[in-house]
Amino acid sequence: MNALVSQEAFQALEALKLVSANSACDGLLIGHKRGQSFFIEKIFPTPSAFFAALEKYQKLDQLFEEKIIGFFSFKPNQKKVKKILAPFACGKLFLRLTSRRKKVNIKPFVIDYEKNFFMKPIQLKIL
Repeated sequence: MNALVSQEAFQALEALKLVSANSACDGLLIGHKRGQSFFIEKIFPTPSAFFAALEKYQKLDQLFEEKIIGFFSFKPNQKKVKKILAPFACGKLFLRLTSRRKKVNIKPFVIDYEKNFFMKPIQLKIL
């Protein structure tokens, strides 16, 4: 499995890091999945963690024509991560973002289940 990030989505993540340098910003990944690859076309920053409630997430997914393929978070904490380790997120992508100096460091994971939900690391490529 791998995650492919469009130049536009990567640029948006870098810009988001610049404007919210001291805050823990989260959001949704919009794109599609083909075979074993996630294609991240754009991002959608969210004001309250990933979403306020599951119903809001479902409405957002409908609004984005069911193209939400995952989640991203700068400085994710255990409480945030636990919220998406759930059945609705199984098979989705999670990007853990950190910033080193002026660059964004991206660690991609796929959310999976085997007796418990967990995050499995996958490869990343910026297009």
